[in-house]
Amino acid sequence: MKKAFKIVSYALVAVILLTFSFVGVRYFDEIRTMSSLKPIEGTDLYTMEFFADYHFDEFLQVGAASNIEYYNYVNNVIDNTIDINFGSESMTNACSAFTFRDSGGRHYMARNYDYKTNPVMLLVTSPENAYKSISTVNLNCLGFNSENDPNMLDLRLFGAPYFPTDGVNEKGISVSLLQVNFSRKKKDESKSTIGIYAAARLILDHADTVDKAVELLEDYNMYFDSSLMAHLFVADSKGNSELIEFVDGETYVIENFEPFQIASNFNNTEESFDSDGYVYPREYSKWLKNSGGVSAYDSEYSAYVRYDYMRDTLYNSSGILSLDDAFKLLENVASPSKLQYSVIYDMTSLRATVITDNDWEKKTTAALGVHK
Repeated sequence: MKKAFKIVSYALVAVILLTFSFVGVRYFDEIRTMSSLKPIEGTDLYTMEFFADYHFDEFLQVGAASNIEYYNYVNNVIDNTIDINFGSESMTNACSAFTFRDSGGRHYMARNYDYKTNPVMLLVTSPENAYKSISTVNLNCLGFNSENDPNMLDLRLFGAPYFPTDGVNEKGISVSLLQVNFSRKKKDESKSTIGIYAAARLILDHADTVDKAVELLEDYNMYFDSSLMAHLFVADSKGNSELIEFVDGETYVIENFEPFQIASNFNNTEESFDSDGYVYPREYSKWLKNSGGVSAYDSEYSAYVRYDYMRDTLYNSSGILSLDDAFKLLENVASPSKLQYSVIYDMTSLRATVITDNDWEKKTTAALGVHK
């Protein structure tokens, strides 16, 4: 009887060990991904490296024509449920971005993401058939907030690659999304449809030039949810940049004609500029004359004020800034009350340096870890 009991016990142990071995092999990349989640002490920032397949190329074949369809696809991929209400809160126009170079000739993209405090992630992705990239993800899109922090057992984190707000890939291509008042692209029934987050992921995964980014977007219809109309700011490590806008159904590409370029929360295609490149709508000009020093964030013209301030700084420096100077410029155009994060992408060295929640002294840098 004891011998039989031992045999059964050994058999059970063997089955358990084989089961764990199978699970470990089958889900090795998923386990590595979740184990890589790291909180940055004293900040709202997390870092994570994504080793698993996030099936984005499969998504591109079917697309999604609304946020509901997009979240349904992501939920199927992660085998979990992200409540769409978390990621669709009403947003207020308050972002700024610019390109610049340093005295050594390295090129950068900088941006403020001026929304309320939520957890933020620096995410490195390494897909098999696409470019490696590092991107910033507003984790509110996955259902996390100041009362609900991410942890390595939460399967919603597997949806992170689907919600980049900006990033840089191994080819030195950087992209940022900035909200505008209205965007619309003409629909072609022969093409699948994607949204603005998928557009950013498409560029990070597959663009090796700024012109390629435009070509890729032309292969798809695009939907714009009422909570996030946007244009895309794309730049590269050689100093080229383009602002891609969708106005009256058409795609417009605004190239940089100076050694820097600026983006804020309005479609440049729809606005007037004076001979020096400053925003020049008539009503805004009247406001400037009579503002009496009112803060940009107390004005409906906030986007114009921030744009012109960035232009002043970059024009006077010929587009050359140190990293510290660039962060100071971001600080000067940031919302004092609701800055979720600021990030600067080094498109030459493939690094991202980020601060969260207006804490300008606490900088975190992450490297992509590839050599161009």
